[in-house]
Amino acid sequence: MSFAAAFYNFTVDLSHNDRDVFTRFRVKTPLHPLEPLEHLFARMIAYVHCYREGQEFSHGFFEPKEPTIWQRDILGNTLLWVQLGAPDRKKIEVTLRSHPEAEHRVYFYDPSQIAQFCHMLRGSKTNWVKDIQFFLIPPSILEALVPLERSSPLWNITIIDDELFLTCDGTELRAHIDTVDIWDAYQECLAQETKATGPA
Repeated sequence: MSFAAAFYNFTVDLSHNDRDVFTRFRVKTPLHPLEPLEHLFARMIAYVHCYREGQEFSHGFFEPKEPTIWQRDILGNTLLWVQLGAPDRKKIEVTLRSHPEAEHRVYFYDPSQIAQFCHMLRGSKTNWVKDIQFFLIPPSILEALVPLERSSPLWNITIIDDELFLTCDGTELRAHIDTVDIWDAYQECLAQETKATGPA
């Protein structure tokens, strides 16, 4: 990771009431030269939303075969697998097959990524991604965080019923992390495509 554009040191005070997680931690993470700030902040929000002791950022942009975030035990077994954005089908199939006991999560940070993922599911007759939890981080909070960017920010975060209250160096922000029923979204996309093209 020697070619990172910058390094960020986040200090996070987290109260995640939904999961009974109350802790303070620090995270140091590189910014890839091609990584937008919105992506950096989206993966930090995903990190705190699914937080458990021992999780870490993978090499991310630096190693496409790895997820964005993972947690592994001392034997190297994957316990948590988290992807930011819309992963391709092969990546999803490989992790579900290789790590069936892991908790799998996907965090979209733009609604267009949901449509992209649904397009990838075309041809599916069964809900083979049923063991994955899907969420949407609203783009508005990412846009609001960009002007607040600095190398060592302090984040105070409270999450209640997936409502996220974030104070960044004194600036208060709020966003709802939506749970996405990807199979319903897929069926809706199919219905919209059928309506757009009309009967054969």
